[in-house]
Amino acid sequence: MRVAQGRILKFLSFVNWAVLTLAVLASLAGAVICLLIWPFPQVAADGPGLTDIWVATELGVGVTIVAALATWLTDKRHPLFWVAEIALAIAVAVALAYGIVSR
Repeated sequence: MRVAQGRILKFLSFVNWAVLTLAVLASLAGAVICLLIWPFPQVAADGPGLTDIWVATELGVGVTIVAALATWLTDKRHPLFWVAEIALAIAVAVALAYGIVSR
């Protein structure tokens, strides 16, 4: 049982690091896009508005924070890491749902 549990924790740690990396990259890309579009409101008026990009970036930052917390708790083998894993799954689901609905 302990070997399987160790394998599960290693897999969860890998998934957490992958989600954290992607969330950080997406948040940074969104922040750069917001900063580039901010001085030129006419560019944002042609496509999706600046508010849509801003909301997606805020959502990415939220996923980044939850992923960082889940990664830290899983790596420390804290008893509450399952709560963080569930919160991370919900945050990723909300981000994906927002991405699908906003298209």
